[in-house]
Amino acid sequence: MSKILLTLSIGLISTVAAAVMGSREGGGPNPQLKHVYDCGEVNIFFTGLPPAHPLVIQQGFDPAMVDAYIRADAAKIIKAGYNLRFSLMGPEMGVKTLGDRLDGIRWHGVGVGNGERSATLDELVVWFEDTLQVYEALAPGSQVLFNKSANTTLWAIQRRFPLVGDCANSTGTDLGFELYCDICQARCSGTS
Repeated sequence: MSKILLTLSIGLISTVAAAVMGSREGGGPNPQLKHVYDCGEVNIFFTGLPPAHPLVIQQGFDPAMVDAYIRADAAKIIKAGYNLRFSLMGPEMGVKTLGDRLDGIRWHGVGVGNGERSATLDELVVWFEDTLQVYEALAPGSQVLFNKSANTTLWAIQRRFPLVGDCANSTGTDLGFELYCDICQARCSGTS
């Protein structure tokens, strides 16, 4: 009897694990377990370094190109039907500034840009860890999203938050494209 129970238990655990993990060929969780959202229903918060931040330049990125990619991706995200706030800041702004930008909205997804995540600079590694801790404390239950580059944030969002269909007639909401950087070049400061 105990062999039968053990076999049934292992079988049940395997079935549940397979359902949760889904097919790895598709690169994500089982699509049958995903919730499909309506246009304008999903709130996304994304942070990273401002394009003209000295730490972006120190890593060899072209600030003008990064800025163009991020802004174009933000426009595509909103047009695709997602509500989006980009709050770009460096570690000198501190976790309080980051936390303040999360306040007042229930975020479905939160993300950190690749320029911050893939950095080998000690200061950015610590800032990345701090960012994740702020997300855990102030956006509990949000899914953490990672893009591959400055122009793949929409891809990161669509993987986790599929929309019901074409949102051409019902776009998302621009919740702000904010640049916080006291040490950046003049063209990088302010919000839009």
